[in-house]
Amino acid sequence: MKFSIGVRLFIAVLLSIFGVAALALALMAEKVSESFADYAIQIELNRLQEVSDDVQMRYAEQQDWSFLPTDAQEKRDWLSAELIRLYQQKNNLDTGNQPFGKRITSPAVAPAAPVAKVAPAAPAAPVAPDALLPALPPPPPTPPSLSIAPPPPSPDAKRLPGISLASTQIERPATISLPSLYSRITLLDNSHRYLAGRLPDKTSSASRSIYFGDQLIAYLQVTKSDQPTDSMARVFLQKQTEIIVIIIALSILLSAVAASLLAMHFRRPIRALLEGSRLLSNGNFATRLGETRSDELGELAHSFNQLAGKLERAEQTRKQWVADTSHELRTPISVLRAQLEAMQDGIRQASPENIALMLRQILSLNKLIDELYALARADVGELEYHMQSLDAWQLAVQEADNFKEKLEAKQLRLTMAEAIANSKVQGDPDRLRQVFSNLFENSIRYTAPGGCIHLSAQQRENTLVLTLDDSAPAVPEVALARLGERFYRVDPSRNRQQGGAGLGLALCARIMQAHHGKIAFSHAPSGGLRVDLSFPLEAR
Repeated sequence: MKFSIGVRLFIAVLLSIFGVAALALALMAEKVSESFADYAIQIELNRLQEVSDDVQMRYAEQQDWSFLPTDAQEKRDWLSAELIRLYQQKNNLDTGNQPFGKRITSPAVAPAAPVAKVAPAAPAAPVAPDALLPALPPPPPTPPSLSIAPPPPSPDAKRLPGISLASTQIERPATISLPSLYSRITLLDNSHRYLAGRLPDKTSSASRSIYFGDQLIAYLQVTKSDQPTDSMARVFLQKQTEIIVIIIALSILLSAVAASLLAMHFRRPIRALLEGSRLLSNGNFATRLGETRSDELGELAHSFNQLAGKLERAEQTRKQWVADTSHELRTPISVLRAQLEAMQDGIRQASPENIALMLRQILSLNKLIDELYALARADVGELEYHMQSLDAWQLAVQEADNFKEKLEAKQLRLTMAEAIANSKVQGDPDRLRQVFSNLFENSIRYTAPGGCIHLSAQQRENTLVLTLDDSAPAVPEVALARLGERFYRVDPSRNRQQGGAGLGLALCARIMQAHHGKIAFSHAPSGGLRVDLSFPLEAR
């Protein structure tokens, strides 16, 4: 099944949104579970203000902890009983009703400035209104079966001015299922020694300080519940999940719109590229794409245009190659045919001169075929090379000696610079002789009589450069870049006898490329053409 780019983009964007939403929900669930526990315990500490006040006042009455029970079990139950008593007392004061059992008596407290201060809870996150957390559940009904009264004050205990605390009696059942908070409160002295309530352990907890005057006297500690806020966290996450579901629904709609726009943005250049490729495959090499984009698709269009240009030039070169090859082969064959037909008709005799003329045409034809064959094999990488260590300068000098007769016949003078210290390269001597032969023949053919040909060499870092300069006439500037193309001649109107087939320099370029070197053409100081052959020097 084929999926369009728009569908693929939509699915990719949608999956990304789902992934982000799922990750957000997971992280939120984890963070809410952690932070809600801290948040809840700080609220619980703040709701123990009355217990803190009660402990502070009892300590102020006794000036010590003698008011605490001595029995271990009663110590563990004392804070729970105090919390229940204070809750019932507050409830009765608010409603004016009597408690279940005996009446709680509490004399009026004369208004006076408090002597002792009760410190606020330990630093914590800001506390939200009570509506955010459920109120502490009321204690169960207290039948008149158990009476707990604080111990009487010591006779010599110092009383705080303006404060008196009468004995208070509360009734509680023999068995009470206390709420979670009642069983998680611990009272520690200022040295963190156990006084009452839950026995300390390694469970995570939070505490608030209790002061008498400016003196720290105790800590009221609340141990974290194992799962204190699961219900609240669930409610919060449910609310957030509903919002996230709405966001996901909107995101799906937006992703569809975004995917459509992106697909349209990408589909147009891709379709143009596809259509252009079809045209290229059908042989329309003049096809070009617009290069208005600055992204990767723009670079792709630029590369496509470069490829189309190279294919167009290659096709033109192929057509020119076929035309030039046909022309170069037809010329000597036409001459041979004319000579043979003339001899057959009796117009010409089979004289040594006529036979020599036909032999020259055959040799020229044979040379052309050899060059074409060598170029064809070089194009496919089948031209054989037998590399060995050789002296390129000495090889060039030896080949120059073979052209002495042609130089004298053309009234040209050959000069050579001094040899350099190192001209050792890796190469095929037969192929390099072919290069030097083509270059010398090209210079002799195009240099005006009375001119000069100069051969020199120099070392540039790890490169050997052999230079061949000839004198006038010069090569036009526009022709320098095309020297080395197959069948290219500076003057197309010249005949083959004077200008050659135009394959020699092309074959030289191929041979130099196989030797990891290069051939370059420029204007010679003597007014003609300069040819530079660069070879990598052999490592010593």
